[in-house]
Amino acid sequence: MKFLNYFFALFLFILSSCTSPYKILKSVNTRFLDNPGKIDRLAKGVFWMSWLGKDTVLNRMESINALVINLDVAPISYDFSWFNNQRRTLSYVADSTLAIAAVNSGYFEWLEDGGYVTFHKSKGEINQEVTIPNNHVRFWKHQSAFIQNEENNFSIIQGNQDLYRNLSSENIISGAPLLISDGIPVGKYFVKQKEGDKSHLPGEHPERHQAGYGPRMAFATTPNRRLILLAVDGRSPLAQGINAEELTDLLYDHFKANNAINMDGGGSLTMFVRGATPTGVVNYPSDQRKINPDGFDHIGQRKIGMGLLLIPKSESLRKKMEKKRVVIDSLAIDYIDNPK
Repeated sequence: MKFLNYFFALFLFILSSCTSPYKILKSVNTRFLDNPGKIDRLAKGVFWMSWLGKDTVLNRMESINALVINLDVAPISYDFSWFNNQRRTLSYVADSTLAIAAVNSGYFEWLEDGGYVTFHKSKGEINQEVTIPNNHVRFWKHQSAFIQNEENNFSIIQGNQDLYRNLSSENIISGAPLLISDGIPVGKYFVKQKEGDKSHLPGEHPERHQAGYGPRMAFATTPNRRLILLAVDGRSPLAQGINAEELTDLLYDHFKANNAINMDGGGSLTMFVRGATPTGVVNYPSDQRKINPDGFDHIGQRKIGMGLLLIPKSESLRKKMEKKRVVIDSLAIDYIDNPK
């Protein structure tokens, strides 16, 4: 009897920790007292949420966008798209595939002094492997991976090149750092030097890269089978950014994630929702501020090399997407790989 009571209590605990999109909205709204967020249903089981204003927990201006997908009911497939051989804007790739929504994914840079920094596999084909030496300042960037095990089943693990290469999964994107692992918020402890000046460190050094406030992308899963795709803008007085520890707390406390990974951020950060804006981009790309320091709009995407696309399965949903026109980003910026 005690055994049954234990499992019943465990079931109630898990149930109570699970969050619907509306509970997530309510939870994050406690941080945005003067500017509560909004929620839109994009398709069955697919929700887009956004917040813009003063985050009272961080005491900074923040812009947050989240896609929350119910893996059991959403009528979509997932495209681990790789286009690093021809660099495109996310909105261009998403439009050409009739994606409902999309986000940028892994670090895609190729460095003349060492090669690729991350691993990518899609539809069973390895598109790129880590070819930089293990003493390279960017070697940490493939420390973990987002994996599609089955059509509607994802996992997030810590690993390395050899492990990813030998996995049978057809779709794998590496990234770093691991933020939450089986309910443990490991991302809070990734950065060892949290205080003090880090300007003497290279920009891609993990202590500097993950401790600073910047635009960040994260993928996460929850116990009740929700996939969370989270974009936090940065590099603007209106969106000041977030560090790895704070990103971990946000996912752990409000989205109730039990596994999460940090993906590519900075000027690559892009979230696309078809029909939400002329370009479909709903966050505020930071690269445009290289041209206009005061710019804060949904244009100025960086041309990137890979993304995660949410593709409609049904013909009726595809026809709905066809009716939502996407315009070309007039301020799209070419990214130049820089090993320094």
